[in-house]
Amino acid sequence: MFEAIFVPRGAEEGAVRRALRGRRAPAVWASGIGPAAAARAVAEALKGGAPATALVTGLCGLLSPSFAVGDLLLYATVTRADGTTLSCDPELAAQLGQRLRGAQTGIAAYASESIVARSADKRALAARCGVAAVDMESFAFVEGLQRAGTRVAVLRVGSDGVAEDLPDLSRGVDAEGTLRSSALALAMLSKPLAGARMAANGLRALGELERALRVIVASA
Repeated sequence: MFEAIFVPRGAEEGAVRRALRGRRAPAVWASGIGPAAAARAVAEALKGGAPATALVTGLCGLLSPSFAVGDLLLYATVTRADGTTLSCDPELAAQLGQRLRGAQTGIAAYASESIVARSADKRALAARCGVAAVDMESFAFVEGLQRAGTRVAVLRVGSDGVAEDLPDLSRGVDAEGTLRSSALALAMLSKPLAGARMAANGLRALGELERALRVIVASA
């Protein structure tokens, strides 16, 4: 179904690779955090030629109370700050929706250039842009791949609810899109309850991501 999978590096990439272990699987391309890192990963992948189909995946923040941590979200559109909106491939999204029980379809998502940590900011973003999910890489992945003629679907898993504040990790991401471990530790210590909740929610979401990828690969 997919010739390539694009995912943020780290725990999300780990979940994808565990799901694909021992199977005849698509090529996996991992990027750092953020749009610039995602664009670089696409450029590197395209040196070997454009895949016909690609899946963009990973975790996302939830901007609507209609969704819960662990929900599978299939994007219909991704919009960035300047108002540019990209549409994902509807046929691929429909196929995924049929295979993934309980997946939420038709999601309008937002591409942020920084981590949206405060609940108030999540609510404001949803009200201003009419979006239900936020992540940092999907727009750049989709833009680069579609420009090369690739059909793209986006599957993200909710990892933090709209009512939840996160530790502020924005200053911990370096120019290469890597989250420094020391910055992560300090952010978690500064807000221990929020940090513990983020860790627990992240594990749940990663488990759902891994299960979803197993279903996708098994049914390909």
